[in-house]
Amino acid sequence: MTWTLFEITGASLLALLGAALKILWARTDLVLRKCAATETRIAVLGADKTNIFHRLERIEEKLDRLLEK
Repeated sequence: MTWTLFEITGASLLALLGAALKILWARTDLVLRKCAATETRIAVLGADKTNIFHRLERIEEKLDRLLEK
């Protein structure tokens, strides 16, 4: 059984397409992981910001009480 040039070219193109799709999926997965990590960092920063503002409010209240005395 001999293969024609058309069959060899078609098989090669399908193999290249498969490899390209594999690379694309791997990069997509990497980007999604980085995005999830960034979202986590943003959530932590938001929580830290909220804690800082609460602490500043308490300090301001204490200063106001000290100034009233």
